[in-house]
Amino acid sequence: MSSDDPHPSRIVGGGINTRESEQPVVVTQMLGIDNSDPIREEALRARFLSFDPLFDAASNLVAHQLVLRGRAAAADAPAELRQMEEDMLLTGLYSLTQGGLADKLPLLVRISPGVLFSDIPQQLNHRQLIWCVAIDNEQHLARALALQDAGLAFCPTLNRNDAIVLDSASAWRYLSCHANDTPPAVAARLVVEGVRHAHTQARWPENAWFKGSFFSGDTQPAEVSREQAVQLDLLAIALRQSVDTLIQFFKLNPDMAPRLLAISNSRIGGLSRPAESAAHALVMLGPQRARRVAALLALAGKQPDEAMRHYAVTALTRALFMGKITRLSAPAESAADAFEIGLLSIAPRALSLPVETLIRKLGLSATRARALSAHPSPEGALLQLAHACENNDVDTLTLHAQKLEIPLHQISIAYLDALIAASALDEALH
Repeated sequence: MSSDDPHPSRIVGGGINTRESEQPVVVTQMLGIDNSDPIREEALRARFLSFDPLFDAASNLVAHQLVLRGRAAAADAPAELRQMEEDMLLTGLYSLTQGGLADKLPLLVRISPGVLFSDIPQQLNHRQLIWCVAIDNEQHLARALALQDAGLAFCPTLNRNDAIVLDSASAWRYLSCHANDTPPAVAARLVVEGVRHAHTQARWPENAWFKGSFFSGDTQPAEVSREQAVQLDLLAIALRQSVDTLIQFFKLNPDMAPRLLAISNSRIGGLSRPAESAAHALVMLGPQRARRVAALLALAGKQPDEAMRHYAVTALTRALFMGKITRLSAPAESAADAFEIGLLSIAPRALSLPVETLIRKLGLSATRARALSAHPSPEGALLQLAHACENNDVDTLTLHAQKLEIPLHQISIAYLDALIAASALDEALH
């Protein structure tokens, strides 16, 4: 995907484009959050907002949880520090809800009980929001139930040492518990945290949601299926060929054309007017955007399920993030390469192929092959930085930030910007 524009892409007012992004709007004052203390501000910059996925028993993506990355404040940390972390989480949530991020998937947000008695839940309420909270006294219980009666959704945490939530179990649609707990006999949907292995799911109700590292998605079949072959062909064309070749591909594979048209006519495509056909869309998009939209479709497939949509959104997030970071530390012309590596980084999982097979079938350059194979390289370091943001690997994050000489708060802004921009893709793929 050779670039005709050196700037990294993002979505600004609709569409993948290459204009410089603006800083996120500061909304702390609207929420009544004190952001004037320099110490608080510096600590804030060391934290990162991101999404943790939740899956059902069949490993389908069913929800996200907004989380704060970075070294979390310890339980015995000063209350000021813990408050600062929650302030950032709520500030990010405000930006997301105001920007229309919430899609068809629920979004879980964990708050402290004290937030129940503020105006924030009502101010930030959205039909897809689920508020997670540890309720440990009758006052918290009464307030949460009153807010639920007003239309908000809550997911209280079951506490082994306090039965107050369990005693009120019939009042809740969701209940949070740990994978090591004994599954309670309740009608509520259980949100099971701390799942490390897929077999853990077997002892939980079928409608439970799971959060943890059990979802790998790294199966590697010995042979490439027909659908995989079509996706690989499309990905290879998107990487190296002209728009005319892309048009020919969709003529030969008309069953993929409707999905391409849907993406092109969405906020991802950013067309000034709706396209009427795949060929029309590709011409209107222009070479760079056409190749990128086609590559995203190749990763998602013609009938993407929740998991495949998750892969495609992850790929776009990494691509946007790596392009943005590249512009902060390297010549602008390198941003296109970083964008492409970010897209391709999810391809082994999305296509269920070993990375070596992918490199060979796509004929990738040595630079891209080194980055995707985890061999030391500048591009590989950027990819490791993206992984660190996703996985809350603070040590790796700090190490690469120092090597790149990029302040942590700039990395935070770039990653959250990428998350918000890429979120529009999931809606387009439905």
